Amino acid sequence: MKKIKLKFLLPVLAIAFAITASAFTTIDNSQVDMTATTMTGYIPNAIPTQPCNAVQEDCSLVGAQDCLHNGQQVYRAKSGTTCFSKLKRTSPTR
Repeated sequence: MKKIKLKFLLPVLAIAFAITASAFTTIDNSQVDMTATTMTGYIPNAIPTQPCNAVQEDCSLVGAQDCLHNGQQVYRAKSGTTCFSKLKRTSPTR
């Protein structure tokens, strides 16, 4: 009888733990400043098979102009050797 209860209870506990853990690991984006400055961005590497290079720039997620670092577009994120999600600049300072 104990074995039957354990076989039923173990998957239920695993699912309950997974749901509880995921509730506390979600990211709250409601307090993200869309116009933040001096953020880490990424520019493509000169060697296409190498990961993107991290740079510090005065960029934001919204703006009128593309954010550039030494003439190269700055991106928000990277995945392997690909940079994506262009960053913007509210004023043409550089």
